[in-house]
Amino acid sequence: MNNQTLTMKGRLIQHYRIETLLGEGGMGTVYQATDMLLQRLVAVKMLHSHLVSQTTFMERFRNEALILARLNHPNIAVVYNFLQEGSDYFMAMEYVEGDSLEPLIRKAGAMSPAIAAEIVRQGLEGMAHAHRKGILHRDIKPANLMLTPEGTVKLMDFGIARVKGEQRLTQANRIVGTLEYMAPELIEGQEPSPASDIYAMGVLLYELLSGKLPFASRTDYELMQAIVREKPIPLRKLHGQIPKELEAIVQKALEKNPARRFADAKEFQKALQPFFATAPILDPARILPPLPATDVVEIQPKRKIPATKRAISLNPERFLTWQVPTWIRSNWELLLAGGLTVIAVIFLSLMLLDRPIQPERNTVSPQPDAGLSEKKKPEVAKDSTVTIAYSEPKVEETRVSSPTPDPVETEEPKTKQPKKPRSEKPRPAQPKAVEEKPVPKTKDEPVLPPTTEPTPEPVKRPVTHKSVAIRRLPVKLSLNADLSSSNAQEGQTIRFRVIDAVVTEGEVVIQAGATAFGEVTRIRQAGNDLFRKKDLLEFRIYAVEAANGQRLALRSATISEESKGKPVVFHSGQTFEVRTGDSVLTF
Repeated sequence: MNNQTLTMKGRLIQHYRIETLLGEGGMGTVYQATDMLLQRLVAVKMLHSHLVSQTTFMERFRNEALILARLNHPNIAVVYNFLQEGSDYFMAMEYVEGDSLEPLIRKAGAMSPAIAAEIVRQGLEGMAHAHRKGILHRDIKPANLMLTPEGTVKLMDFGIARVKGEQRLTQANRIVGTLEYMAPELIEGQEPSPASDIYAMGVLLYELLSGKLPFASRTDYELMQAIVREKPIPLRKLHGQIPKELEAIVQKALEKNPARRFADAKEFQKALQPFFATAPILDPARILPPLPATDVVEIQPKRKIPATKRAISLNPERFLTWQVPTWIRSNWELLLAGGLTVIAVIFLSLMLLDRPIQPERNTVSPQPDAGLSEKKKPEVAKDSTVTIAYSEPKVEETRVSSPTPDPVETEEPKTKQPKKPRSEKPRPAQPKAVEEKPVPKTKDEPVLPPTTEPTPEPVKRPVTHKSVAIRRLPVKLSLNADLSSSNAQEGQTIRFRVIDAVVTEGEVVIQAGATAFGEVTRIRQAGNDLFRKKDLLEFRIYAVEAANGQRLALRSATISEESKGKPVVFHSGQTFEVRTGDSVLTF
């Protein structure tokens, strides 16, 4: 991120006012802006100032605006204006709310056939419209398809798109695009065609269904050899639940010979119809469960976790194969704990209802040693049932305080329940015990309250939390340590510090000084690259520590920087602004 990016906020470009940074790429920077005339949000893409003097990049930037001006389709992000202010060039475009498919695939992994088919169907809709206008995208990949909260897929970034028949903007025999999604004929130097875009969409479908790319290798050369010569791993080996018919569709889209692929995007779309016809409306929240939902169990009382894990350990995979709704999958331990609590309450209630019936049954069939001890049988039975379950220490002390039951229970521990009234024989020997025959009636009344009061207390104890809704709150972060393309590694975890506390609904949901987490996603060094001469460092910020100890998911924030002739460096203390996702925190 350069000084130019930091000074853009609040700048007025004709009638567009720059608000926040959305992302950076090798060619330009994208900002969220407000159209002051129409009072709507737009995306303003600015060509990097150091590339304005380079004819190739300038022509490519203008070419993207001209191509987008030809397109008008719900599944394509449209362009509104092409602007020049001084030496800077801008493009005002439709602001697409949501995230790209790249972080969605990385977090969700393999998706169901219906959802994957629906995503590709909408992408093919936009592609078919572009092909009818004579435009080839040439860079179909998850990062260039956005999924909005309303479930609409938008085809983005026509920066290297090309109009059929027009002069090429790149040098001959030079590969342009993303290698992993590039058709074999393009690697061999042939001209791009609609079939090469269809191949890239087939790679995307393969990745949506399996969570993996059909070809992967350690070097670009080995990857190119695999794309041209080898066959991809069969989908059913990676995911056994994929239908054979759907696997055949993917194989046809990935044919090495362009003539054996689908004739056009509409034919590809028609083949997918049996699968996307049953797809629900695409909801990012259902495709990708929010991160805090998986951490709800951690804030519950620890004494309930062992019983929950023991009960659910037999069938965790069955929950996934049944396609249970996301909320239930994320909160199954909490639901199970609640169910066990309800069962415990019902069990205790039934025991309390049985208490007055048990003495009557005993009095109907008295033991031989009846008399004064026979009327005291209910008292002994009630004492024994009170201490069976959920008895508090105070209740036990009140029972132990009577001197007669303890020595009798130690003398005859192996006797059956009906014979326990013998323990009352020492009491009739005293003159007061004979005269106190009506005492059990007075004791029947105070015995019931201690049994009913302690039982509901452990049940109601967990329900004391407060929930706060999180709705895309801005979070300002500072990088903890220098990050350079010369020594960083892909997959490396990086940490940030929260600059200002985040408050919503009167609650501090993220404290100042809290830790945020990121990951290095891509590194490219010019010395190891066959086709590019620039270093690249790309990372994403995905989570932050909330005030209650949970990890709160952040909306996908991918930052990248390119540098020619020297390593890319992000310095310690460099600031970034991201936003949280939509979720609920429990305190």
